Amino acid sequence: MRNGISITILLLCALAWPAAAQHLDAPGWARGMIWYLVMPDRFSNGDTLNDPQAEYIFDEARLPWKVSRWTDNWYQRTLEEKMLHESFYPAALLRQYGGDIDGLLAKLDYLQDMGVEGLILTPMFEARSSHKFDVSSFHHIDRYFGPLAPVDTTFLSREVPHDPLTWYMTSADRRFVDLVAEAHRRGMRVLMMAQFAHVGVHFWAFRDLLKKQEQSAYAGWFGVQQWDRPETPYDSEFRYEKMWGIDAFPKLRQDTLGLVPGPRDYILAATKRWMDPNGDGNPSDGIDGWCLDLTHELPEVFWTNWTAACRGLNPNALLVNLGSGWGNTATPFDIDQPRQFGRAISDFLLSRLSTSTVFDSRMMHQRSRTTLQGSDVLWNMIDCHETDRIASMCVNDTLPYDHANALRVNPAYQVRPPDESERDLQRLLILLQFTLPGSPVIYYGDEAGMWGGDDPDNRKPMLWPEMNYAHEIAFEVNGDPTGYPNRFDSSLFTYYKELIHLRNTWTALRSGATQTLLLDDFSSLFAFVRSAGMEKVFVVVNASDNAQPCVLPYLGLPEGSRLDDPFLGTSFYTRRDAVSFVIPARTATILFPAQ
Repeated sequence: MRNGISITILLLCALAWPAAAQHLDAPGWARGMIWYLVMPDRFSNGDTLNDPQAEYIFDEARLPWKVSRWTDNWYQRTLEEKMLHESFYPAALLRQYGGDIDGLLAKLDYLQDMGVEGLILTPMFEARSSHKFDVSSFHHIDRYFGPLAPVDTTFLSREVPHDPLTWYMTSADRRFVDLVAEAHRRGMRVLMMAQFAHVGVHFWAFRDLLKKQEQSAYAGWFGVQQWDRPETPYDSEFRYEKMWGIDAFPKLRQDTLGLVPGPRDYILAATKRWMDPNGDGNPSDGIDGWCLDLTHELPEVFWTNWTAACRGLNPNALLVNLGSGWGNTATPFDIDQPRQFGRAISDFLLSRLSTSTVFDSRMMHQRSRTTLQGSDVLWNMIDCHETDRIASMCVNDTLPYDHANALRVNPAYQVRPPDESERDLQRLLILLQFTLPGSPVIYYGDEAGMWGGDDPDNRKPMLWPEMNYAHEIAFEVNGDPTGYPNRFDSSLFTYYKELIHLRNTWTALRSGATQTLLLDDFSSLFAFVRSAGMEKVFVVVNASDNAQPCVLPYLGLPEGSRLDDPFLGTSFYTRRDAVSFVIPARTATILFPAQ
């Protein structure tokens, strides 16, 4: 067969690709989860012996490149980087720090102590970059995330990449399975991030295409626009469809059903590999779901079929669409457009582009797109690897959400750490993140106080309390000679832990019903109650720049009940089923009835 897919594999994929069916509800285990989004290369380097080398990254061992020092000033180019690049950002985009699976395993105690219940891992697949979206293989974990084993090379050479029956479990693959097993042992869930619209130029099928051109068995996997002409050996006429017009990202070819059969069946087989690594039909050893980006690049019918196939492998898998929304069409994903939460909260509390009523309406609309159980599953995501960090959002609070929020495209963007008032503003945002219905998503390092604009400044190496970091001096990019201390913020970390503890203590915060109590656009006040049975928790927000008097009515509490705010250290008493107080500017108060 020209596309190289064997009859056996076609039959396997046909059996595993069930007819599309509407998914009615998200898995119950995902209600109210505390998620932690990790970029493995930037989290923790547990094995320095497997650090990437220039020979692998650039196909040139003599290139002056090496793994970056974890604790150096982010904005300072090394000598090697100055030899390769004339400015900071081209160098920073090519950095790698050596974070790996052993580092993740070593830090599970830290995450569990904080109260994290689920890991969202940015792509772990074989790839040359730090972010791993330039995929070389979907069926292998990147070799530099696991222990380097020379025997892997021998067995990999025997693989037929399009045939899953020949796939070998590398040392990195096995270490990833170990990570999933250890997370499961601790009661934690694991999601893997991916996108299936494009690959990298080192993707095994594309490399074969480059070498053999139209004679390649994978010629039909890509949108070739022009073949190379052998009569011009010193020039290449080869042209192909690419994502965003970038040569490094060849697009996989599509038809009306999404990906054409070759890459489609390969993607499905790779999906099955990570959902059931040992292939015994029991998904307990596999990941608990997927977080998909660039979903808008493939037609809806592809995702309807792919999500149905995933649920055929594991009916309790959680499937998240991180990309653009589904419009008015019923989404086949459990969670759709989680970044809309961050946009709504930024418009209300930071840039002040929306009112209390608009914010409440947006939250209601998001919840209305799911069942009651699904509203607790929805992700409360404020920042991620594709936005500026929440701390820097608070520093640059006049800017719209995720719009020119990077110094490399906006010279006015401030890359300094937040001052105390801006840290208080960050606390305001995360208090809402943890008290509104849904599942909070913490981007790695936010709890440690990390700051930074959009990519790549949002992808600095993790701050650890036991490490000493150089002061951050951004002189090279903005001319500011100020040195800012860069260290783990234990106070902010404690605030995150306390919020998580409150969610675990009060059922109302984790899975309770929600009712809006107050909308005042003139004073920028917003209040709601979370309730579960007799349990009630009240939250009041003042988004204005002035202290505001607030009357919170219809509490449903006995006369003279005391309401306590554990963070502000204040208490109020009810009178005639209401409570009155003055709330400071740009502040939120969370009120618990005295026990």
